[in-house]
Amino acid sequence: MFAACRQNRTDTPSGDGGNGVPAIKDTVHVAHYIRPEIPQMMTAPEQRAAYYVKHYWDGYSLADTAFIHSDDTEQLYADFLNALQYVDATEYRSALQSMMSRMEADSTAYAHFCTLGEKYLYDPNSPMRNEDYYIPVLEQMLASARLTEPDKLRPADRLKQALKNRPGMKAPDFSYVTPKGKQARMSGITADYTLLFFYDPDCTNCRKYEQILSEMPAFVEMQEKGVLRVLAVYPDEDEEEWLLKSSQMPRGWIVGWNKQGDIRSKTLYEIRATPTMYLLDKQKKVILKDASLEQTIQYLSAVYPGPIE
Repeated sequence: MFAACRQNRTDTPSGDGGNGVPAIKDTVHVAHYIRPEIPQMMTAPEQRAAYYVKHYWDGYSLADTAFIHSDDTEQLYADFLNALQYVDATEYRSALQSMMSRMEADSTAYAHFCTLGEKYLYDPNSPMRNEDYYIPVLEQMLASARLTEPDKLRPADRLKQALKNRPGMKAPDFSYVTPKGKQARMSGITADYTLLFFYDPDCTNCRKYEQILSEMPAFVEMQEKGVLRVLAVYPDEDEEEWLLKSSQMPRGWIVGWNKQGDIRSKTLYEIRATPTMYLLDKQKKVILKDASLEQTIQYLSAVYPGPIE
């Protein structure tokens, strides 16, 4: 079964209002939402940001179902996620779980905020997709009395996948076959960095990523010097289609098919859309999980003396 081709999304739903916190849209009526007022005695940006996210939802009204499902609520949610970038992990985990706990007071609100979490933090096409933020939301959902045990099956599976292959963990090994029939294992690749590029031969966005990366001189130079190896892996069943188009892959990339099928069958890597990219270090530990093109380029730019652009 083919994964959906990841769409290229550039729209971001919020802005920054300065002072370390994003602005709230003026269209939110005061009767439905009151913005947290940060005490004047708080002057340190990190202190102000922590207070802001902690009390962000205190002034949110649960009385109007229409408002709960409105665009204003969705904008508030997006602005809240943007504000989390200004606080540390302890603060954002607490703020996200507090938000979900606050919504438990109303079944409509709780259901909608579960949906917003999926849309913004889990959907592979979301520009705000963030596993670090989604994990505390999923943990709260599993502890919630609002959800029945059958309701918790999906978030339980998503949490299980989210906790796999976290940065710093050893990446699962797997075998692959090259177009010439050579069998090899991912662990056998020798380089300072390995980029796993899970793709589909018919994925338009995969072609776009391949072109962008193959046209970056420093990226190509890293490969030529052996600093970086790219392993492009087709994880599905259509061997004929894969072979037919394997010659179209960028020069210097290792092209392979996971003939054994364990990437999918054992969910060694969760591939919800293609391309899905993982950046590994020399010991095959995860550096970036399900990374965007921008994240990958930014990281390599920081560790390589030549510009990756």
